[in-house]
Amino acid sequence: MNNVATASINSFGIAPPAEVPPSEDPIFVLTSSQLRQIVADAIQGLEDEVAQLREERDQDRQDIASLRDAVASMGKQQDTLGENQLIQLQLINQLKEEIKPTAPDESSLIDELYQHMRAVGLKQTTFAGAAKILDRSKGRIKQLHPLLAMDQRFIILPSESHKQRLLIRLREFYERV
Repeated sequence: MNNVATASINSFGIAPPAEVPPSEDPIFVLTSSQLRQIVADAIQGLEDEVAQLREERDQDRQDIASLRDAVASMGKQQDTLGENQLIQLQLINQLKEEIKPTAPDESSLIDELYQHMRAVGLKQTTFAGAAKILDRSKGRIKQLHPLLAMDQRFIILPSESHKQRLLIRLREFYERV
């Protein structure tokens, strides 16, 4: 019976070729502990690299967090600087407004000069003559030159007889030549 069983098993399927060419790769025989050691060494190297990458990632996250804090701090500083500049501009404008109240005094001088010239019948005068009329210094009247030039009642003209002298003429008596 052994023969029949072996014969039927051996005749089942295609028989392998008789000659198998030998492999050129050497065959290594490793024990399981050696194989475990090789795999463990390979895994340990990869785990070391992964741990190093995780440390670098954590360091990068800390750097990013500190940079975000720095940017937020700079934003706050910019806001503070903007507010300070706004306050400075407001203070400068307030100071400019506080300086302006001197204009009514000068305006009253100009009004007084106009009224005197009309009352006396003067058509024009020099800055020195205006100083005598208003009982002020010639320098003070020269400070009024821009205001006199802007006032619609007067016109400032160069003197025909003297190159450097300016005349204050009432506009109502001015005739263009």
